[in-house]
Amino acid sequence: MNVRENVVTVMRGAGFESEELADDRRIAEDLDIDSTELVEVVVALEQHFGISIDADAEGGFRTFRDLVDCVDRLLSAGAGAGAVRS
Repeated sequence: MNVRENVVTVMRGAGFESEELADDRRIAEDLDIDSTELVEVVVALEQHFGISIDADAEGGFRTFRDLVDCVDRLLSAGAGAGAVRS
């Protein structure tokens, strides 16, 4: 399973349907995720992948693809237990 498929799995656990999670879907406008829900999604991603996503990065998530790319970058960089979430 690749990173995108794993992110879809986490999002499905948060109540989203796989069909909703196209790369170009916008977080707020298309997926109707508010800031509180986004924090919950980020925490779920952190727990699933064993990574830490900086709180400042959350504001930069515009599309579903942005989430996938962020997770992919962190995994590629090996940013896991040593990274600190602010």
